[in-house]
Amino acid sequence: MHQYLPMATLCRNCAMQVMKGRWLGSRGESFLPQQSLQPRQRYHHIRLETISEVWQKIKEEFTILKKASANRLPQSTDLAQGFEIGIAKFLLRMDAKVHFSNGKWYGKVDGKRMVWPGKEAIEFAVNAIDARGVLLDQYGIQEVVKLKQVKFLNLEGCLHINDVCLASLVHLRDTLTHLNINNCPSVTENGIATLHKLRKLERLNMTDIPMVKHPKLVASLLEDAVPNLRVNIISHMAEQERQRSERHRAP
Repeated sequence: MHQYLPMATLCRNCAMQVMKGRWLGSRGESFLPQQSLQPRQRYHHIRLETISEVWQKIKEEFTILKKASANRLPQSTDLAQGFEIGIAKFLLRMDAKVHFSNGKWYGKVDGKRMVWPGKEAIEFAVNAIDARGVLLDQYGIQEVVKLKQVKFLNLEGCLHINDVCLASLVHLRDTLTHLNINNCPSVTENGIATLHKLRKLERLNMTDIPMVKHPKLVASLLEDAVPNLRVNIISHMAEQERQRSERHRAP
């Protein structure tokens, strides 16, 4: 008759204690049942999943910290040269570009040398912002909308621009004429609906926004609500489909 005797062993590969069972035969011989190999396999699987989950959490926390760092309030040393310059430097640190009413762009030139606004821009205001792909969020946008003469605002590819950010643009209703929110994955129909308050808006680009399920309907309603507004909703997928259809029709 067989007896089952538990024995604690140490798994060399994963450094975890595993309870295994060893069978003793009637003649005293010992052998390890096949089922005892399964716990070791399961432990390795769990450990790999744990490492993957921890690494994913680390990446998510790093992204949050990076975004929070980028959207800190403008420094007092920057604001000492004027509010417009202070907000401009706040955006430049995110790798955005700003244009002043003196006709000059500030930011990285050719992706290398940073050009900062100085004394020559004190008497001028920011009238255009190119913030493509930066970490601007709802807290940073609250600083941007304090600018008084912004006409052009490019937010294309900003992952953290959401409906709250678009609702905040109401503070630019007297100046903003061009807005680009292409490829902003956190924007929905609710956020775009708030843009009807921008009475001077003339051009809106809202291409490839995955959360907007009916872009043509939204665009039509918005154009009806805002005089002189034209909405661009031609997506890359739609353009590819059009080109494919033309190739099929060609003789």
